[in-house]
Formats: sequence, structure tokens, C-alpha cells
Amino acid sequence: MKKLFLLSITAAAMMACSSSNDIEPEPEPEGGVVIDMLAQTSTIQLTGEQRAFVDYNTDFSFRLFRTISGMPAGQKSSIVSPISVTYVLGMLNDGAAGQTASEITSVLGFGDGKAKAVNEFCKTMIDEAPKTDPSVTLEIANTIISNEKRDVQLEEQYSQDMRQYYSAQLSSIDFSKSAEAVGNINAWCKDKTHGMIPEILKESELSPDALLVLMNAIYFKATWTEKFDSKDTRNETFTTANGEQQQLPMMHRKARIMSAQNDVYTTIELPYGSGTRWSMTVMLPNDGKTIDDIIQSLNSDTWRQVQRSSRSVIADIKIPRFTTKFETDLVQPLTAMGAPSMFDPEVAEFPNISTNFKHELYVALMKQKAAIEVDEEGTKASAVTIAEVKDESAGPSPEPEKIDFHCNRPFVYVIQEYSSGVVFFVGTFRG
Repeated sequence: MKKLFLLSITAAAMMACSSSNDIEPEPEPEGGVVIDMLAQTSTIQLTGEQRAFVDYNTDFSFRLFRTISGMPAGQKSSIVSPISVTYVLGMLNDGAAGQTASEITSVLGFGDGKAKAVNEFCKTMIDEAPKTDPSVTLEIANTIISNEKRDVQLEEQYSQDMRQYYSAQLSSIDFSKSAEAVGNINAWCKDKTHGMIPEILKESELSPDALLVLMNAIYFKATWTEKFDSKDTRNETFTTANGEQQQLPMMHRKARIMSAQNDVYTTIELPYGSGTRWSMTVMLPNDGKTIDDIIQSLNSDTWRQVQRSSRSVIADIKIPRFTTKFETDLVQPLTAMGAPSMFDPEVAEFPNISTNFKHELYVALMKQKAAIEVDEEGTKASAVTIAEVKDESAGPSPEPEKIDFHCNRPFVYVIQEYSSGVVFFVGTFRG
């Protein structure tokens, strides 16, 4: 049986630290040359159409996370990279047609947008997101590996689109030599994720009949705007949703920080790098609410309202050091969200990927693995998305309010690029 693997890897490593704005400025020098040491940040330039796409894609991000959180695996600490899934679906969509293409663009939030609109959005993020903050490292890589044993011939337009919009490297290896093929795939994965994901496939998982492997890797490394001091970290009680009490290392500091509140949750924003482009927004449920209430309430409208209502506060912050590893199937969530046809061999349409494998392809497997580590120095996060496709026979201010923001119970977090509004990671910590 002929198979087409599409493998996307998204990895992010973030070295970070907590925010504070109450540092006394250095006195101005009396003479000599004044050196500009301010971060030269830039804004991602999106068209009006693409800005609308971001709002819809934010809805996609939260709907995906909500759907996954409703699954049995989602009832533990979790992390998902929606942008990784967006890249996989974007590359799939470039080769799709008919109902399959319509469902993919719709579930991503592009409405009736054509493949070119999705591609141009992905290209803009690839080209501009790494430049938004010079103190933040963001690397995005894509590759397409074909099975030379099956003599897979890519459509010329598909190859051109993959290079032009996804900066994809195209190559071929013999999948029947499974140990060598999987070794090459895992080596690319390890290299592009800086060792965070050393292995994405086991030898038994790559069929010698597979046609293609598509991989996307994102590596992100940044510091918090200011670090937590490890001397202030103490073991404290964390109470899980079922009332179990655990002793966890709780990082601690007081800081002037942006915060918002609605009926369901309270937020703080922990910025990275220059403090103006990347951040982790932590959402702590209000009294009587749970993180499931937060997840159910998240959409682009409520998210925008919360961000617009942020104000400066003096916060006593406590947040645990934690590590989360998470794996989830994506076929069920994406089917439930309105894109079932790509998984159905009877109706899937991917005629524009290959010249010699045109009308029988369908996505047989799609899943994501992700991991995150948070400590005083920062955060490391990685996510891997895999899709397998087969054919039948992919002004002046008042005195700031003072608040306690103690994450001693389950919470939700989002890692986002500010100027575009794109959500890169969303997760929960449940203890």
C-alpha cells in the first residue's frame, strides 16, 4: 500500500526571566558620545487581510486547544503549538483541492482564501517573525524528503511553492533502508531543534512504502526581560484540581507588570527580550473558577478584550518551575473542528502534490508531541507535529494596584508574538 508521510516539527527554546519596570535609570553622561543601547525591534508587516486571518487563526488556536483539552490526554498538564499545525495544514493545503482545500482554509480561519493566501501568510511569518526582536532568537526551517525508491515526482508548482513560501529544502532518500532513512530524519530534527527533539520517528514507524516526509521546525530562544533569582525559590504547596497537595519549587519576585482581569481569570504578562514583542501570558482562574472554565472562555474576542484592558500593577508573583511533556492525536480534533475530508480515503483531494500520485492520497495519521521546561533562567519549549498520508490501493497614571499572583493551583499560559498577535504555544500546568 502506498503511503505519504508528512512530518512537521516545531521546536522552541526560550531562555527567559520575569519582568520588572522599577529599575532606576542610569544618570546621563556629562559629555562624550551617547551610544544607543535600546533594542531595535521591528513590527511584522501584515496586510489588512492577513490581520483578519490572525484573529481567525487565534480562534483556531484556542478551538484546537479546547478540543484537545476535552480529550482524555488533555486532562493532564499539556502544551500545544497551533502554529506548527498551521504550517502542516498550509503545506497540505497547497496540494489540496475541492472540499479538502475548502475545509483546511476554513478551519484555519482563512475562510474562502486560496492556497496562495495561506502560503503568503506563512511566508510573512517565516521572513519577519525572526526579526522582531534582536535579543530573541527565532529559527524556522522546513524540509520535504521524498522516497526515491518509489520515484516520487513532485508537481513543479508544488516544489516551487514549497521553496518560495516555506523556504523548504527538497531531497530524497530510500525509505526501504529504514534505519538509514529514520536516522537522517531524526538527525535533521535534532539539528533544527538544537537537540530539544532528538528523535521524532522510530524505525518501525516509517513504512518503506511511504512517499514523502515533510518537516517544519521552529526554534525560539529568549530571556525574560528580567530573571527570577534562584535564591528566592522555595518549595511551597501546589493544590491540584482534585485537591491533592504537592510540594513544588515556587519561583518568586515582586515586579511592576501588566495585568488584566475578567469574570473568569486574572492574567499577568511575563515579557521576553526587549519586553515589547514576545511574552508569556499566564492565566490564573478566579475564585470559584477552574482552568477548564478558562479554556472554554478563550476566543479571539475575549482574548483581545483582556489584552486591551491590561493595566500596570505591582504584583507579588509566584510561579512553579515545571516540566511538561505532551502528546496528542490531531485527527479527532481537526475532524471535530470541521476538516474531516482529508482523513477520508473516499473523499480526500490532494491532486497537486505529485505528478505520479495524484488522486488517491489522504491523511492517515496526524499527531503532535510537545515539551516545555520553565525555570528561573527561562523556558524551553518544543513541539512536533506528524501527519501521514496514504493512497487507498496531511498619560499620567494613578498609583499602581498591588496584587498577589500566586500560581499555587492549575493555570493556563500562552506564548505570543505581539506585533502580529500570533499564538505560538498554549498550555496548561495542572501539577
